[in-house]
Amino acid sequence: MTSACPVASDPSAGPCGTWRIVAWEEADGATLLDGSLRLLDALADEPVPALRWYRASSPAVILGRGQAAASAGGGEQPLPVLTRHSGGGAVLLDRGLLSLDVALPTGHPLLDGDIGAVFERVGAAWADALGLLGVPGITVHRGPSTARRRGTDRDRLLAAVCYATLGRGEVLAGGRKLVGLAQRRRRHGALVQCGLLRRWRPGILLDALGADPTDADVARRAVGLDELLDPPPPDAAVMAAVELALARVGGGPWHSG
Repeated sequence: MTSACPVASDPSAGPCGTWRIVAWEEADGATLLDGSLRLLDALADEPVPALRWYRASSPAVILGRGQAAASAGGGEQPLPVLTRHSGGGAVLLDRGLLSLDVALPTGHPLLDGDIGAVFERVGAAWADALGLLGVPGITVHRGPSTARRRGTDRDRLLAAVCYATLGRGEVLAGGRKLVGLAQRRRRHGALVQCGLLRRWRPGILLDALGADPTDADVARRAVGLDELLDPPPPDAAVMAAVELALARVGGGPWHSG
């Protein structure tokens, strides 16, 4: 496969040395998912790494690629059910989730190694940023996924909820998941999708999945940033810290576009 980045070992060289930051977006779930796919497709014509921050303007259940749509959509107040282009479990896309897309052209240094290595690099950047913001007990999960989709009924439920299990590179605070990661690959690059919990209230998602909305075990498995710091840092501070940390591991500089 031909590299889009001419000198993958040198993050300051060629198109890999300039990152584009897409304008902040707040919209409904379908619009946001379409924007993620466009960001990935744009790498085919313009192989420049990019960051895109966004938040949902209205709640929706977002399934991972490959999850059965029939598994969601119930509950007392049915929500739109959409499927994202990356894998993993379901999330509730609402105002409690701050999302980041990281688009990387083929050959970018962050994509070196096996297909999951990028998770550890992106997760480490998140961990550094959150640590600088004062979040205690930050760790990065460096083992295999803990999701068991072919286990017991309980295993399958936990696997169906993104923040109830751990994947490689995901970030924890005090042993509870704080940042979830997923990715989608194409010939021209990769899209790494990151979700930072500002707050963790799994009841609505569990209800939509037909599970017990008061499940205390699921509630204990994750935590929101707003629960960890008082006062919690504003989105702008989080975004600036993450961008700086990514610049350290993936090269820079940034430009808006």
